[in-house]
Amino acid sequence: MSTKKFNDNNFIVEKIKNFRSKAIKKNYIYEEKQLNKPISFWIKEDRLLKKKGKEFTIILRTRGCSWALGPGGGCSMCGYIQDSTIEKIDQNHIKNQIDFAFQEKISEIIKDEEDYVLKIYNSGSFFDDDEISEGTRDYIYKKIAKTPKIREVVIESRVDYVTRENLTQMKSALNNIYIEVAIGLETVNDHIRNVYINKGLFFKDFLEVIHLCKNYGIGVRAYLLFKPPFLNEQSAIDDCVSSILKLAELKVNTISINPLNIQKNTLTEYLFYQNRYRPPWFYSLFKCIVKACHERDILKEVRIISSPSGAGSKRGIHNCLKRECNEIFLTKLKNFVLTQDIKFLIRSDKDYSCDCLVKYQLQKRYI
Repeated sequence: MSTKKFNDNNFIVEKIKNFRSKAIKKNYIYEEKQLNKPISFWIKEDRLLKKKGKEFTIILRTRGCSWALGPGGGCSMCGYIQDSTIEKIDQNHIKNQIDFAFQEKISEIIKDEEDYVLKIYNSGSFFDDDEISEGTRDYIYKKIAKTPKIREVVIESRVDYVTRENLTQMKSALNNIYIEVAIGLETVNDHIRNVYINKGLFFKDFLEVIHLCKNYGIGVRAYLLFKPPFLNEQSAIDDCVSSILKLAELKVNTISINPLNIQKNTLTEYLFYQNRYRPPWFYSLFKCIVKACHERDILKEVRIISSPSGAGSKRGIHNCLKRECNEIFLTKLKNFVLTQDIKFLIRSDKDYSCDCLVKYQLQKRYI
């Protein structure tokens, strides 16, 4: 991977490091019983590769993201390090977290007629041995292989840890299950990614991982950050449309669009409190997806999903703060994700009747 310096804007990097340092100092000391349970886990309706199904999501508590803990300082919008242990965690705790989630949900999964996608998140890199060891990963794979309802598996990793060895181990253990490696690309624009987001990732390194995964018959899920800091609404639309079209051209399997939500002790929270950043509008997200799909019939080639955190609140994607306005758009977005039918996002006068539309149209090039 490239050794070139990622971000030449020392002011932004130092700000991010400062907030990260404060977050780590405030970090909570977890008791033994807390370390044996995942941060969260749930089952809900979701879109599988070719049909509707269910997701079984497990969020593991590990030591945290190496990029956030290292000299790079982490990403400008990410506060997930605050859910981590910071110190290295006993791998038996990770195994116990997996066991706990499965024990709580396995009967529901077995009885269900739907097929499942298992999503394992650890707010870092699944393939990073300092977070989850090779032995623990093998333990998890065996657990998955014994659950016939699980048809798809999604894990997250920085590109640094996506190696031939890690892919070989996973593919060998889960040969009959569709696997996707999710990577936080955020945008195809290197400047936005490495200066505004401080991601520490070059696009050419992402391309190497696509090629590597394809060689192993493993899918790639690209995360796109919708409205990174320092972009207004129109710029966010343009950047995301460009990214969607490029990723479709590269035959990425899934594009997950993540509208930025304000997390504690981050650069974006600092900008938010200074009124220098506003989370995106639903209007913008819909325009972005519709425009990308109209420019090219990409839904036949790639799955586009979006499940916004904090939707409808001041800190998450929202239009105005009227509950009914945001609920209409959130429902339409969920229907689009489940069906992959763009008609749910196309404007209708009935759904665009809120007064906030005028405010949005006036402000979208300035906020």
